[in-house]
Amino acid sequence: MEGLTGPSGVARATSNGIEPSRPAAPSVPLRPCRITFDGLYASEAPRIEVRAWLDRLGALTAPMTGGHVAIESIVQSRKERRYRVHMELTMPAGVVIVELDHPSNGVHEDLYVAIRNAFRAARRELELYCRDHPVEARIGPAEPGAGELPGIGTG
Repeated sequence: MEGLTGPSGVARATSNGIEPSRPAAPSVPLRPCRITFDGLYASEAPRIEVRAWLDRLGALTAPMTGGHVAIESIVQSRKERRYRVHMELTMPAGVVIVELDHPSNGVHEDLYVAIRNAFRAARRELELYCRDHPVEARIGPAEPGAGELPGIGTG
């Protein structure tokens, strides 16, 4: 049986049992994003999961110039802990915000499900952003001389 991996590249199971986690190599450069934790230990596994979801959104986050993902733990009682995720993704023509009151971004008892739900909500918001903004506003203006071959005159 071959190893199976989730969106973060974490090895799930192999013929030899469970392998240690290894993040998958990103297919695009890492996007600038600050990840903060409130009420829980800032571990590497949720950071890897957030980076994997940013990578998974692909072209929707390609023009992103900055971002902030806040992961918060809410302790409702001694044994019950819930998580919620808030995002602000800075794009060339504005900021895409996934608030805590977004219908798809509810509080959840599983940290990774909370991250997944937040990024699914972010995908919907980014699709709306792309629909409402022309390509030039999404990716910025073209540089002067872009698309010209060096050393070849135009006249």
